[in-house]
Amino acid sequence: MFDLAPLSKEKYDLCRNTISSNAFYLMVGDALSCGMALSVVRMADGERHLLEEILSGIGDREWMESPVTGYDDAWMKRMGVYGITRRELHLRLIEAAKNCEFFAPSLSGIHKPEYEMHSFFPPRDRYVDNFFPNAWTDEMKINLYRKAGHVLFIHCNPNSAAALKLRLENVLGVKVSYIQMAKWQDAEGVVAEAAKNAAPLVIFSAGPANKFIGPRIAHEGRTGKVTLDIGQASDRWLLEHLHKEAVAKKAQMEQTGIRR
Repeated sequence: MFDLAPLSKEKYDLCRNTISSNAFYLMVGDALSCGMALSVVRMADGERHLLEEILSGIGDREWMESPVTGYDDAWMKRMGVYGITRRELHLRLIEAAKNCEFFAPSLSGIHKPEYEMHSFFPPRDRYVDNFFPNAWTDEMKINLYRKAGHVLFIHCNPNSAAALKLRLENVLGVKVSYIQMAKWQDAEGVVAEAAKNAAPLVIFSAGPANKFIGPRIAHEGRTGKVTLDIGQASDRWLLEHLHKEAVAKKAQMEQTGIRR
């Protein structure tokens, strides 16, 4: 996962000033307990590749007003960036990294240049370990879901949302709301809809162009929300091990309802 080698002072300081996954978990729990706004945005090699493309011609107006081309069409459609201009994507990435309470650039960038993200944005006193969505156990996620009582899931796949809703509502007694987001054009509408939702915990997988929704959603409702950018780790948050129990409990409730 990580190479072991001597670190420069700069890289050593980045490690020293990165909040661990477990420490961040406690901070997220604190925000949920206190009703505070908290947002975290993660970036890694995908965002780096796109930023390298953008910055290679940033002084050229025609270049900046043209759509990104750094990946094939299938990847860009899957990640929701197909057709977005380099200028618009650049502005959105800057907003996301600047306005989030916690920024989580890839730690792999310490030794692997293709993952390095710290240098693209103004330095911070503290960062977050970007592996937290993978590092947190199911028990930790369940604790967060129960503490929130209501979770808003923002994702492109309604089947994933249905699975999360089945498991959380039938096993944990936690309400799940869902907003579909599949492309960069969805962002403003998603933010507006999320602001009306009462869920204090928002987990989202939005792609590079839509990461900025996290900080906005955290602050634009009547009360502060905790918004977690879980990215491509979203499947790990669906609590698959609860599926059989959830199906059985749903069937039992439906049978009870019929008898009534």
